[in-house]
Amino acid sequence: MTKTYNADDFNLVRLADKGGASAPKLAQELAKVGVGEYAAQLMAAKGDFYALRAEHLSAPAANILKQECLSKGAECAVNPQTILGQPAYAAAVMLATSRQYRLIAAGLKRQQFGLPQLAAEIERALAGIARQSWQMPLPGGDMLFLGADTAIMGILNVTPDSFSDGGSYADAAQAVSHARQMLADGALIIDVGGESTRPGHQQISEDEEIARIIPVIKQLRAETDAVISVDTYKPRVARAALTAGAQILNDIWGLQYPGDPQHEMASLAAAYNCPVIVMHNREQAVAGERQLAAGDSEHLSDILGDAAAFFRRSRAIAVSAGLAETQLIYDIGFGFGKTPEQNIELLAKLAGLRVLGQPLLAATSRKSTLGLLTGREVHEREFATAATSAAAALAGAALVRVHDVAATRDVLAVCRALAQY
Repeated sequence: MTKTYNADDFNLVRLADKGGASAPKLAQELAKVGVGEYAAQLMAAKGDFYALRAEHLSAPAANILKQECLSKGAECAVNPQTILGQPAYAAAVMLATSRQYRLIAAGLKRQQFGLPQLAAEIERALAGIARQSWQMPLPGGDMLFLGADTAIMGILNVTPDSFSDGGSYADAAQAVSHARQMLADGALIIDVGGESTRPGHQQISEDEEIARIIPVIKQLRAETDAVISVDTYKPRVARAALTAGAQILNDIWGLQYPGDPQHEMASLAAAYNCPVIVMHNREQAVAGERQLAAGDSEHLSDILGDAAAFFRRSRAIAVSAGLAETQLIYDIGFGFGKTPEQNIELLAKLAGLRVLGQPLLAATSRKSTLGLLTGREVHEREFATAATSAAAALAGAALVRVHDVAATRDVLAVCRALAQY
């Protein structure tokens, strides 16, 4: 029986975060020394460089990929035993310029063993890395614009037990007043949450969660122009929030909540055609991760590959439910289902997820990993939060989710200036 290949099978990720954006700046530097415009563009293209990793390649596919890369002047690293057909499936790391990847993809389209699908994924990855702006329809006819200038999502917890600000804004009037302040300070989105999802939290009933958030959402919708998201993974709560005026679903289970096997959340999002923030999550932190190659226990995937595979599953669920993948925002899930080391690693490698072509979000604000790094208590972690927000912005995150909007606005102003060079 002939194997059917899907581009997602190869779980393509970008391993280095320095390539791609450098070509235009290199062209400027070449022009400074007198190189003509045409020649400068040709030479600068050689700086448009990416390291991409593909997984789950059959041995024949890995061997053909390596030869295609070498024939185009690029590099491709695979297990040396692949030439002997062992292991049966392997990973490959490709090192090439954008131009070389286009030539490699053209060659792969003429091959077998799923390589045409890998070619399409390479082309998709290059387009995703280069993408700088997104327009996402919101319920009611408005539009969410995200781009290279990292925007702020302000956290509005209307809970008595959130890890950082539990009880501070449980009253609707207090909550709306705080939301107004965050909007004045520069927040683009107000994220309303009615159930704490801190480690060890107690799940509350849907009725209680609805009772907490709906008065706040209704008042915000009536009195402000805020873009409102609702932080919930429960379809019934999400429906009530959208009916009340919320426009974005922020799902900490990324449409993969174990208690929603029929994917009602995805179907609801499709019915409202609303953006969904898909957060990477796992029921527990896993040390060691997935294997890159079946039976190859010595070579394990990192958290970046795990997140990329998770987001591709979420994307498939969304599309199957009728929601366009262009309505998805990918949240790295800092502090959820990861060890502290994995939290930092995924933040550091955030740019590797730009191959997915959708906006990326980092929500590090006051998280316990920052406490472990600094020795600070929850309300003393603003400087640590600022550092991680800057790291996310400089890596290409379209959104950061924070408690302290005013401080983050200043951080991002500096990041925007730095990103010009």
